[in-house]
Amino acid sequence: MDIDQLLTTTRSARKSLDLDTAVDRRDVAECLRIGMHAANGSNQQSWRWVAVFDEEIRAQLAELYRDAYLQRVGGQLIADLLPPETPGKKIMSSTEWLVENMAKVPLLVIPCYEPYLPRVDGDESFYQATLYGSIFPAVWNFALALHTRGYGTCVTTLHLTYEATVRDLLGIPESYVQGCLLPVGRLRPGVRFRPAERRPIAEVVAVDTWEGTSL
Repeated sequence: MDIDQLLTTTRSARKSLDLDTAVDRRDVAECLRIGMHAANGSNQQSWRWVAVFDEEIRAQLAELYRDAYLQRVGGQLIADLLPPETPGKKIMSSTEWLVENMAKVPLLVIPCYEPYLPRVDGDESFYQATLYGSIFPAVWNFALALHTRGYGTCVTTLHLTYEATVRDLLGIPESYVQGCLLPVGRLRPGVRFRPAERRPIAEVVAVDTWEGTSL
């Protein structure tokens, strides 16, 4: 695929993941190598990515993920209870499919990053932007590289409800921040993503000031 097609069709993959086909570790390693060519703060490259293949550990992560989700929706899955015309029902159904099947996804990847800047009073916005700005460019590179090789993933963060528990489970040092959790699998045969619907730039881009004209 050409570059514009890749950039506009790399979608969040949940139900489109093939749960019955193993991932190739060599493919994963190559995609991670490409991912870590991304920009990061002061080029510190203080990443540590935990790639979880172990079935038992994946099951424990999946249970934490499920509990975190249920806390936010009143204790039960709700997508199937919503009327068909409910806005967002399709995405919620996809989300809940992942909640129920996370343990079956053949690979779970957690990118971590060690902050390197000393803290000063009032620096919260700068600190957070620098920290996560050093994680998610690499995450997106990784997702793009996966797509070109017939794999899919999506960015999830619910496991961070149990961040300390996950830290202990995986042996992550206290000095590292967990960015997200990426369920990785091959795309089911025949899956071809189309560009996602997006608002026109006239609605979201302003020139010079917040109320300025669009490009």
